[in-house]
Amino acid sequence: MKKIILLIVPAMLLYACFNTSQPPAAEATDQTSQFNENQMVIETDMENVATLPSYWINQAVVVKMDKTPAHSGNYAAKLDATEKYSLTFRENFANINAKLPKRVVVNGWYYFAEPNDKAGMVMEINENGSNYIWKAFNFSDVDKTINQWNEFTAYFAIDKPITPDHQIKVFGNGAGKLLYLDDIRITFEY
Repeated sequence: MKKIILLIVPAMLLYACFNTSQPPAAEATDQTSQFNENQMVIETDMENVATLPSYWINQAVVVKMDKTPAHSGNYAAKLDATEKYSLTFRENFANINAKLPKRVVVNGWYYFAEPNDKAGMVMEINENGSNYIWKAFNFSDVDKTINQWNEFTAYFAIDKPITPDHQIKVFGNGAGKLLYLDDIRITFEY
């Protein structure tokens, strides 16, 4: 009986350690924050860009905000004539989930430092390095106001058959004008 108790107690402790719904504080800036059979969420607040997982690329565009405050924290992605694309989520579907999504929803905040009718979010799905699906969402359809943070939600339906080998990219496009992005949240809906 004592042997069974000695086995059960460590098993319960291990279960408690690995079965938590709260992400560890050190990983809170980029965490698969929610997963269930219907959706999976990946997000970043841009604060710890150097420690982001490898599926986030183009970290060089994340800057400490000095004159303009970030939406949250101290950092945001800065797009301009030199850096036209934001911090980018890039991954094969096989590495995201065993299921394939039907839709991708991107939430976040943008800041126009100057008028910009062409900036927005892009969802691109590649097949063997070739563009397979490309969809864009225009920020000016939400709010054209400059010098303030505006929230957006972009819905991207996946309307062609995809495979686990397809690669998805989600990124902001500043169309060559000064724009900031912060607090990006990508939801894969199954």
